[in-house]
Formats: sequence, structure tokens, C-alpha cells
Amino acid sequence: MENTRIAEQELAEITEPMPITDAEREQAGYALLELARSESDPEALKVPREQLETIRPFFELGWVMGVRTGHTGPAMADVPVDPGTVGHAFALLMAERVADQMVMDVARCLDPQHAGPLLGQKVDYHGSVTQRHGTYWVHAIHVHADPLGEAPEVRYDLCEVRAVGPVPTVTSVRRTSLTPLPEYRRF
Repeated sequence: MENTRIAEQELAEITEPMPITDAEREQAGYALLELARSESDPEALKVPREQLETIRPFFELGWVMGVRTGHTGPAMADVPVDPGTVGHAFALLMAERVADQMVMDVARCLDPQHAGPLLGQKVDYHGSVTQRHGTYWVHAIHVHADPLGEAPEVRYDLCEVRAVGPVPTVTSVRRTSLTPLPEYRRF
């Protein structure tokens, strides 16, 4: 109890803004992953990992601001976050936004009507191989040039994830045979 009082006194003397500490960043990262984890599959996420990385700076910023104002428990209460951390979060978001737009433009070129599921995304397969209908993960995406110069043909390889890792299940699947689901994982 005595150590706690000393720490509280030391923190009370800090009035200058401080960057996010490693401990705060670790706590925020753990909390973000818990929020994004799928309820049905603890190894899967509700959003692509890339999107998590896009919002991570803002989540960390909000988490730390909440901690420091005492809304999530005692830590560095009443110590503001430095402007550099706030600016860094906005800079990263803008860079990701530009990159995401470029990715979407490329995807539309490959398959203008449907951008299609992403690698590591869960999908529902309802194609011509009826005995394989079900839910799988996108394990590979193949793009084949059209000999007449038309839009390239996009095909997907699907897999199941077992203890040994991804096991190919259905290959060369057309986009029209898939319904993307809002779950993602890394292989």
C-alpha cells in the first residue's frame, strides 16, 4: 500500500504530455484482439488483420486516453497524451486509406462486378461440386489472363483448417460459387 502511494505521488507530479508507454500499448493490443476475435472460432478474427492494423493507432490512443483519465482503472491518470502520438495515428490512417483505395482499384480491374473474397477469408461454397457444399477458408487466389484481352479470370482455392494446418478441399472455384463471410484468419 505504501508503494502505491509513492507511485501515485510521482504520477501526480507529472504534468507534461507523455508518449504511450510499452505497457499501455501491450494492454491496448490485447484488448483490441479480444474485441476482434470471432465467437465461433477463437483462432479467427471478425475483420482482416490489415484492417486491425489500420485502426490500431486510434484504438491505442482511445485506450490510453481512457486509462489516463481514470475511465478504465488507475494508471497515469490526468497525464495527457503527447501531440506526436495523436499526429502519428492520423498519419498512419491516411497512408492506409490511400493504400486501401489502390488495392480496391486493382481488385475491380481483376473482377469488375465482384471484388471477391480475400485470402484467409471464410466463405460459403455453393458451386457445382455439391458434395463439397459448406464453409471453407480462401487459401489461394489465381488470376488467369484472357487470351482475347478481356477481363482476367479469377479462381479461388478453398481449404479446411485442421490441426496439421490448411488442407485443400475445393480448387479452381468461380466467384459466383462463393458467398464471403465476415471472418478472417492467417495461415
